[in-house]
Amino acid sequence: MTFVSAPPPDEGRTFSDVLEQLGQGEAEKLSLREMIEAFGERGFGAVILMLALMALFPWPPGGKAVFSVPIILIAAELALQRDKVWLPRWLLNLSVNRQSYRTATAKLLPRLRRVERLTRPRWPALTGEIADNVIGVICILLALMMALPVPFGDALPGLTLALFGLGIIQRDGAFILAGLFGTAACGVYLAVVWTTVVAVVSGIAHWAANLF
Repeated sequence: MTFVSAPPPDEGRTFSDVLEQLGQGEAEKLSLREMIEAFGERGFGAVILMLALMALFPWPPGGKAVFSVPIILIAAELALQRDKVWLPRWLLNLSVNRQSYRTATAKLLPRLRRVERLTRPRWPALTGEIADNVIGVICILLALMMALPVPFGDALPGLTLALFGLGIIQRDGAFILAGLFGTAACGVYLAVVWTTVVAVVSGIAHWAANLF
């Protein structure tokens, strides 16, 4: 197993600050290990946020499960109060060209900073250790829902995971609260879909029984 240690926390850095600083490195390649180390103790939230945003893009059938698995792993570590991020060595060694990274983040950073202006450290009761236990379990459930073959059932949990990730990174209880509301909406949507499926299946079964 491979752990990534968290350096001392840096309260002044935002998510976009870290993204920009990562592009200023001298090495030609930027690895996932370097990214996680740069986020320090906020690495859990950063990985959840990045994977959740990537999962929102259109993918072939089953593609969402690829993102759900590492989110479940990271969320479980968050719930267990781990102080180090664990990921398989081969995953940590994945890298991208740093120049390509700078080009991509140059387009993303202005939009991200507009969102960050709405965030700030607040409501510490929703960003403390006990909250991490609860958020970790919720993120596992959301990642499982995201992997289910539910019509349009991946976008809502993906967005909710992104809210939790940003809330963890920025230590913003307001975004954590928004994530809790998003989780409730996910539960309602899943219940509606399940009820609809059961009703349709029951109707088909009743119709088929009347044929004989």
